[in-house]
Order: sequence, then C-alpha cells, then structure tokens
Amino acid sequence: MSIKVLDIPFNKLLDLKTADRGGDYIYMLEERPDFANHLGNFHAGVLFSVAESTSGEFLLKEYSDIVDEIIPVIRKAEVKYSKPGNGTIYSKACFAEGDKTKLLEELKKRKRVIMKVKSELFNKEDERLMTAYFDWFVAYR
Repeated sequence: MSIKVLDIPFNKLLDLKTADRGGDYIYMLEERPDFANHLGNFHAGVLFSVAESTSGEFLLKEYSDIVDEIIPVIRKAEVKYSKPGNGTIYSKACFAEGDKTKLLEELKKRKRVIMKVKSELFNKEDERLMTAYFDWFVAYR
C-alpha cells in the first residue's frame, strides 16, 4: 500500500494541493477564512500542517523505490515562524542533515534511521514565512 500524502483525510480537509509553480515547490495552500488566527493571518497550526506534510512528501519522493517497504513517523519538530502568512502559501523541503545515499545505507544496515528534513513555507512573493525541521523515524515494515 503506497502512502499518498494528498490522500490523507486531514490534508483533504485542508485542500492541500500540488504547487502550481516550478522550482522546488512541492505544495500550495490557498487562504480561507477558516484558516485565520486572531489577527486574520494563517493560523500557526495550519502552517505547521503544510510544512509537516511537505516534509513527508519530500521523503516519499526521495525514496520512492522503497516507499512500500518503510513506515515514516514524525518523532520531533522544531519550528520558527518568520512572517505572517496571507494569500496562497507554497512549500519546499530538503534534507537538513545527511544525504540520501548515506541515510539509505544506514536504514538498510540498522533497519531504522532518523531522517532530518527541513521544510520552508513562502508567500507568493517568495518571502519566507516559516522554517521547520522534522525528525522522521523511518523503519522497515
């Protein structure tokens, strides 16, 4: 059974979508009144959810050849909000530590590994709104 991040019920509720712009962007989320905080900006929890889903999608794409053999679970998160978000937001992700090959070697050797992924959210003007680091515990099924 392949994991499809956009098919997760919560992400469907958010109406998270594949980014409509090029580059390294992964997802996008359009502003809705029910996503607002007390100041009228995106609620921090909504931004966190987009960043977390982006980090998961990044890992699944990086290891698409073994996606049916692994179980990724968030173990730890570190978040820094830089600027309020409005309008449409876009997300990117990359490895924060290690590289794809070395992490895969460790996974094969130990049958589990911590993979640290950096997710960033941006507005339409490419201004950074948030940076998050997610430690994913990844193990073979």
